[in-house]
Amino acid sequence: MGRAHRAVDPSVHSGQAFSLSVCHALQEWFEADDLCRITFIYVLSALQWDIHGVAHKYITELKVRVEHRKTDNSIDALRSRAAHSVLDSWGSTFQYPTYRGSEFLELQQPDGRLLQPSYLNGGPWLSTFGHSVTEFTHVCRCITGHAPIGAYYRRFKINEPHGCTCRAALQSCQHILFCCRNRYSVHYPRFLRDIASFLKYNPTVFGFNWDPSGVR
Repeated sequence: MGRAHRAVDPSVHSGQAFSLSVCHALQEWFEADDLCRITFIYVLSALQWDIHGVAHKYITELKVRVEHRKTDNSIDALRSRAAHSVLDSWGSTFQYPTYRGSEFLELQQPDGRLLQPSYLNGGPWLSTFGHSVTEFTHVCRCITGHAPIGAYYRRFKINEPHGCTCRAALQSCQHILFCCRNRYSVHYPRFLRDIASFLKYNPTVFGFNWDPSGVR
């Protein structure tokens, strides 16, 4: 019953475009004869009462093609335009290191384009690693550079060594991923799965070594 009422409701809602098409079709039908009318009667279909049971069977088997007109002022159209506008703005702003972070690791999509932020399914990063809090935290440290490594210590003036265990002067994410001789070597990590492979073979990298006595 709720769907029937929604089908003839021309007000703003998620299925407004379809409802407007239904109303347009019904308007022509109503204008053809003053005796044309629609009455909503709610009866449980499971009861199968005579004419009501026949009507239920008829309406559930009926296939009516109603013209689906796209309207620029429906709630779906407005939401779609707003979403695309936000994504375009987000994608443009994301190109600037000052927005995404100077140490943010640039990765590619399978088609070669740079990985872009999106709200769909939580975005590319969350949809890939969101099933595991531990793994996602690990990946975040790797991609953003906010990890217990030399470059982070130097940037935030933390009294910890800046060099790498391989004796390189600065232990940065780029160094760990591409240059460090003490780490598992992979080809240039262009995709998220490359990062996953690297972290799989290096589970302690970008991680914290907790002091049993507590935070120092």
